[in-house]
Amino acid sequence: MKSSSFININGDIKQNKFSIFIYILINFFQNIYYSLFIKKFEYVKFIPKKKKYYFNNNQSISRKLCGVFWRNVNWKIIYNSIGRFNICEIGAGDGSYFKSDILIKKKYIKKYQGFDVVKYKNWNKIQNKNHQFKKFNGINFENIISKNNNLFLSQSCLEHVKYDLKFFHDIKKKVNKSKKKVISIHCLPSPFCLFTYLTHGYRQYNLENLNKISKILGSKNTFVIKLGNSKLNFEHLKKTTIPLILKKKNLMRDQNEAYFKNLNSLIVKNLSSSLFMCSFIVLVSLINFSEKEKKKIIEKIFS
Repeated sequence: MKSSSFININGDIKQNKFSIFIYILINFFQNIYYSLFIKKFEYVKFIPKKKKYYFNNNQSISRKLCGVFWRNVNWKIIYNSIGRFNICEIGAGDGSYFKSDILIKKKYIKKYQGFDVVKYKNWNKIQNKNHQFKKFNGINFENIISKNNNLFLSQSCLEHVKYDLKFFHDIKKKVNKSKKKVISIHCLPSPFCLFTYLTHGYRQYNLENLNKISKILGSKNTFVIKLGNSKLNFEHLKKTTIPLILKKKNLMRDQNEAYFKNLNSLIVKNLSSSLFMCSFIVLVSLINFSEKEKKKIIEKIFS
């Protein structure tokens, strides 16, 4: 199987009301059924150490949560574990998110390659010999994965990839040959994102979707971080999803300073949640590490 979903419908294409209903219905039942399976990965509790951020209040709650996550990654620990980074990022967009949010210091990067199914004009302005962007078809991952890659990244991308399991199969195939220590970090929509984002991508990542990835990479190599909770989800529904449906307006942008101060405080706390009710998910995998090495990295990656 090339896709982690049982049934794939592309929510990104323009749809009528009936097709929207079918998309939501099928994904709802997939998420419910796939949440009944036994977990085959490890959870990692994420409590942000850094507490002060400049929040862009035009960003969605989930994007803010991901921003807090990326800013808390201890890249020095990863650098000490795998050496200078040879990065492959899929769904790179115009390249601005990597620069402004993921924020890896240049001294840790040996080479960066960002790939997207759309070619952006901004690429020509920011790329150089060691920082490059390329367009690809979103399917032939074997053509973009190099034996030199030791760090794979994506932000809100894999839900738009029909054959997401193929991506991980191709990584594992390359890594098995190179025997290189590799770390992979991907921010993914949770099951509840079906309600906050409606027709978005092919899927949300429920328990069994994640199990299928862990089966490829190894259950002891796969770690899942839950971002956000039901309180933040319902704020998204009240201020963004429902107003956009009824009034075609995002009310989140019209809130006052006191509202954002309280909301951003909740985002930084990252209160605990179930997988189904969290706001977003981070999938982390460590390949070709000893158990001792994995434990050390996972314990210190946010310190």
